[in-house]
Amino acid sequence: KHVVSTQSTGTMEISFGNVDDKKIKDLKLSIDFTSTDTGYWSSKKMTASYQNGDDDLTLSADFLTASMISKGFSFACSPALVTSLKGSDNTTLGIKMQNYQLQAYNVIDSSFAESMQCVNWISKGAWMGVTTGLLMVVVLVLSVMMLMSVSTPDRFESSKSKCLIIPHEH
Repeated sequence: KHVVSTQSTGTMEISFGNVDDKKIKDLKLSIDFTSTDTGYWSSKKMTASYQNGDDDLTLSADFLTASMISKGFSFACSPALVTSLKGSDNTTLGIKMQNYQLQAYNVIDSSFAESMQCVNWISKGAWMGVTTGLLMVVVLVLSVMMLMSVSTPDRFESSKSKCLIIPHEH
């Protein structure tokens, strides 16, 4: 269920009902969105409310995974995202979302638009290669500079001067 309250904010609510065989009943998850005048939206806050026995609990946390997404796009993420929500009585609820997709605005025919992915542009291995390569270039440049600063001696031996003798022991 998607509800947009004003042009600059919105809330998406998802009802799960009873979860597993635990005491969690009527679980509702809501994600707040904000939009800019320039046509971008971002996720802002996640709130979960549920009944745990006789108590009604509401927990919330910042949910800043989707940021600066164009209103014509959705946001999709494949890696598992674990969000820890905290309540006023120090209750903690961990929510694990995997392979999820969000679209805050311009939903047409109940289907998602083209998505912006949450994957990194450069992997960790590529960053390690770039860092190692830069370090090797710095070492090469410094070593060439050191070699170029080596100077030849001012005086050389001549036939009239005393010979250079290096003693050595047998």
